[in-house]
Amino acid sequence: MGEEMALGVGNGCTGKPTEDEAETVVMIQEGPSQPKLSAWTPRPRALRNLAIGSIICGCSCLGVLALIYAVKANEKRKTNSPDADLWARKSFRFSLLSIGVCMSLLILVPLLMGLISYLIARAE
Repeated sequence: MGEEMALGVGNGCTGKPTEDEAETVVMIQEGPSQPKLSAWTPRPRALRNLAIGSIICGCSCLGVLALIYAVKANEKRKTNSPDADLWARKSFRFSLLSIGVCMSLLILVPLLMGLISYLIARAE
């Protein structure tokens, strides 16, 4: 699994170290090329319900995309495809993004209107 390499100090790194010199051993480990993804994925029914809720209560264009990904995840899970978890995570992220965008707009628009009215009143 790993390679060991001995590095000598002195003697041009060609021979055994003498009494005054030290020897260093380096261990090089080769790991997987991609990091392991988390094992948590929501259930397909919960994904569909969250996607439908994000269409109704969130930004509808992102919610529709989340619903499409939820249906894909459900179909891939039925065929035991390894891509099912990827589609499920995408659906979950887009659902949360849709609801987050809508909530931030509901908060920011009144705040910006209040700021603009304050600035106009201040300018007069």
